[in-house]
Amino acid sequence: MEKMSYREKFIQMNREAKATWIVAAILIAFWWIAGFGVAGLDFTVFQMPGWFVVSCFGVWILSIVLVWGLTVKVFRDFSLEDDEKE
Repeated sequence: MEKMSYREKFIQMNREAKATWIVAAILIAFWWIAGFGVAGLDFTVFQMPGWFVVSCFGVWILSIVLVWGLTVKVFRDFSLEDDEKE
């Protein structure tokens, strides 16, 4: 666990929040593009339409990859307690 000043903690929390919003926007955009982009193609997987498989399962897999990236690259372990008083 890292020792950080209040300012550093605030900057890190903002960085994590912004990165999470960006990942959410990427997932929503992928879902729309995959769902409507593949809708014109006529294929099925396990008797489900292709647009459903690509948009739902694709977003699920992409979200796992992006959240893993967030935890490795963006998120940091630090205490939310106010250490500056000590």
